[in-house]
Amino acid sequence: MNYEELGFRCGIEIHQQLATETKLFCNCPIDLEDEAADAQVERFLSAVAGETGEKDLAARVEETKSRKYVYNYYKRNNCLVELDEEPPHPLNREALDTALTFVRMVDAEVPDEIQVMRKLVVDGSNTSGFQRTAMVGLNGELETESGSVKIEDVELEEESAGIHKRTDGKAIYDLNRLGIPLVEVGTDASIKNPEHAREVAMEIGMLLRSTGKARRGLGTIRQDVNVSIEDGSRVEIKGFQDVQNIDKLIELEVKRQKKLVELGEELNEAEVQTENVTEIFEDSENEIISTVIENNGAVYALKIPQLAGRMKEEISGDRYLALELVDYAKSRGLKGMIHTDEDIENYNLDEEFDRLAEKFGSEPEDVLAILAGPEEQAREAAEAVKHRAELIYSGEVPEETRNAEQDFTTSYSRPLPGAARMYPETDIPAIPVSDEKVEEIDENLPETLEEREERYAEEIGEELASQIVYGDYLTLFEEFNDKINTKLAANIFTNTLAQLEASDVPVEQLERKHFEALFDSLDSGDAEKGDIENILEELAEKPLEQPEEVVEETLEGKADEDEIREVVKEVLEEKEGMVEEQGMHAQGALMGLVMQQVDADGGTVSQILQEELQERVE
Repeated sequence: MNYEELGFRCGIEIHQQLATETKLFCNCPIDLEDEAADAQVERFLSAVAGETGEKDLAARVEETKSRKYVYNYYKRNNCLVELDEEPPHPLNREALDTALTFVRMVDAEVPDEIQVMRKLVVDGSNTSGFQRTAMVGLNGELETESGSVKIEDVELEEESAGIHKRTDGKAIYDLNRLGIPLVEVGTDASIKNPEHAREVAMEIGMLLRSTGKARRGLGTIRQDVNVSIEDGSRVEIKGFQDVQNIDKLIELEVKRQKKLVELGEELNEAEVQTENVTEIFEDSENEIISTVIENNGAVYALKIPQLAGRMKEEISGDRYLALELVDYAKSRGLKGMIHTDEDIENYNLDEEFDRLAEKFGSEPEDVLAILAGPEEQAREAAEAVKHRAELIYSGEVPEETRNAEQDFTTSYSRPLPGAARMYPETDIPAIPVSDEKVEEIDENLPETLEEREERYAEEIGEELASQIVYGDYLTLFEEFNDKINTKLAANIFTNTLAQLEASDVPVEQLERKHFEALFDSLDSGDAEKGDIENILEELAEKPLEQPEEVVEETLEGKADEDEIREVVKEVLEEKEGMVEEQGMHAQGALMGLVMQQVDADGGTVSQILQEELQERVE
């Protein structure tokens, strides 16, 4: 596709959790453990007017779902702040300093005063019904191979609660994640094409990790993507985590908008009809419909002209036209929609749809569809689907928030939020930022990962430098690599740990204290290169024991040279025929046999074996 001719516009927002000691507005720790909830709290949320005096449209739509929100509370990571039963504490200064450091890394301006705001969110992900956020940077710039983009704004905000489970009329959230500091970086819409978007996302992610305070792991960084083409509209795609494939996501969204525009050019203007048709389905044998009606629900029907045979038409990847309408029904709390481009016989609704066709006076080219659920929800869903369907005839692509799916397509989530959802946080005073503070940050900006990779490459080679710089252990490597040979330290944090993990050693249990004990023993000369794997394995298997004691016990358990030599001689006696036949070439096979019988480093065993084997061969 020619993105310039399409009038392509794209901006991205990167959300990165920060690895601070505590949360943004309380003293609860941010490190999460896999544990059972200690309590549950239930709530309902309602939309309220923002600073403009109006209710935000996205919040109003969420309110119509009438969901109960259940919050899993964890004593280790939660306090009354997360439950919205206590005012927020002063803003975490470690998180603020990290955010301001990034701001200056992209040459953005720092406000003279930082004001925390409340951003209305009524989807249940915040117990208070709003998210606290603060603007910390404006008007920055980022350079990439495909060209520069503007960094419009940088915010410091609290992470939302993590969704645990959704059921009919209820959403369950985990509160342990709520309140983790989060930096949000937003670009302008000057990104040129999907590949350029990937470059920008990768560069921002690299700079955030360069601060040394970016959390690592699944879910700690997310991308929101704003995309439009000239004849389409801006949509915001939320929560995409696979930065390597962000270009595929954008490409499919552009195809979706392009297809919808083209479809509108093929159709004539038409009006979609909708009506409460519950009486037609009162004696239905369809279990879903009958259950709805027995519970005082309603069935609404729609006549959608000209689309017979086209509802299954692909518009983006494997996504077809009908899903554009089904998503709107689901957004109002219903499970889906039944329509005549499906096999109605499967639903046992032939007679009912015949009566619908008669009632609406439908033609063969029309699609009939039904929505069933609680009265208010069904009516709201029917109106939403009607409005969305009528846009198809004009080729208008609605502005909206969409979810990223696993196949890189997108699905409708809710309307785009507006300015009505923002108002000042009255519980936190504004924070002044002096020129001296900005100068101090400028004088202590961190070396970027790209700069570190280039520097380390001169010492340990490009491949190993890349592995260590973009791996999970860079911070530990930089803390301990001065104790031993730099290349050996890099190999420990890349190859050695990878080998142990492949052998099912629980290396994820290793913490800073374990590596400190290992590197101290190597620095003192108590441990040798050949001891490293054994020490790390023992430390990983005994994470709760004192690391220094585990290292000492591991080294004391090693065989001394006399014991090794005795075992080597025994093996050589047993394999005398192999030695006579293969000579020095037998060393590899013999080495494995010796290592099975002694607890010692491979280097020492290899040297002794070579000496004894050489003597026998000669």
